[in-house]
Amino acid sequence: MEIEISEYVSFYQKYNPFELSMINPTEYTKIPYEKLNAILFGNNPTKIRIKDTWYDVLTYSDAVRTISKSDNGYHFLYIQINWKTKEYYIGKVNRKRWSEIRRYQGSGIRFKQKYKKHQEDFCRYLFAYANTNDGTEHIEKVIVDEVLLNDPKCLNLVCGGGGTSEQSDNEERKERIRAHMKSHPEQYEAMMQKAKELYHSGQTQALKMRAQSIKNTMSDEKYSNMFRERIMQWRNENPEEYEKARENNRIAAQSEESRLKRKLSREKWIAEHPEEHKIQQQQLIAARTTPEAIEKRKASLKLWQETHPEEAKENARRRAAASAAKNSKRVHMCDLETGEIITTFDSQAAAAQWLVDQGIAKNTNCKSSISQVCLQKPCSTGYGIRKKAYGFGWKFAD
Repeated sequence: MEIEISEYVSFYQKYNPFELSMINPTEYTKIPYEKLNAILFGNNPTKIRIKDTWYDVLTYSDAVRTISKSDNGYHFLYIQINWKTKEYYIGKVNRKRWSEIRRYQGSGIRFKQKYKKHQEDFCRYLFAYANTNDGTEHIEKVIVDEVLLNDPKCLNLVCGGGGTSEQSDNEERKERIRAHMKSHPEQYEAMMQKAKELYHSGQTQALKMRAQSIKNTMSDEKYSNMFRERIMQWRNENPEEYEKARENNRIAAQSEESRLKRKLSREKWIAEHPEEHKIQQQQLIAARTTPEAIEKRKASLKLWQETHPEEAKENARRRAAASAAKNSKRVHMCDLETGEIITTFDSQAAAAQWLVDQGIAKNTNCKSSISQVCLQKPCSTGYGIRKKAYGFGWKFAD
């Protein structure tokens, strides 16, 4: 009995399982031994066709006896078939113990997603074995190629033989896989396309859970230290690239879009964590007001002023103008008899300068007298509230 899974994969069993189940036990003595063995022990001769090659499916007893003499391990090729959807996945498994072979089902990204949801629909068949890890790599490379990946029923995302399964040197293995991926980008095109589709599919629940899982893992102290060490190592080995990256980050952080994004994020966090924000502000103030922090800022500011004299002068001018704009108050100069406003000055300093320009006052110290009248302070001679200065009445415009 042959069942076509897809254009490239077929499944064959010598005896129809349904017909076997219908045979009456009283007739067991009349049927051949091989057929009886299929009824009693499930050893129904089975074959798998992949492309143009037929492979014998290994029975349990045969698979257990295929232990490698070179490393005393098991090395198999297997196929996982979903009998409802006719989807399939082909992979390799290399393990030291048979119990590990039984537990392992597959590691493909798309296959694991399907298997997790529909585990009861999949059935695994071991159809080839080798003596070493490299042997299974070679067989998988021959079977899982570009032709098979184009099959819509195939759950594999990359071509086979993408790197040895030996675990003795993890860094060497990673470097070998990385080199293979760079030299054979076409093998990973399907996987990259699938990743892009998932990324552009929107903020799905699966993506949210994955992002949260990554966040929880990377926030662990172990991974934080590991990440910090890698950055420091890269910084020491590539000082010019590091400075360039720092400059690019600085330019990006100063953009209006980036500032607005940080502001909104900060406001959201403050609204959600008021108590934590209060504690944070207290800690920040305490850290800024320590003698060490004050001395450090003074030294840093002095050094900057010495190395940037023109910019320091411009900053001082801006601070003075801003302070004057903040503290200055508009004042009215009024007629003493009628109380009508004669003119308005932008500040007391401007009014004092006008008095000097007109020859009414000797210097701009007359500003204090104008201020006393505006504030309605008592005069120093003890004659009550001062109502005039230099022949005019004065009051704040606001």
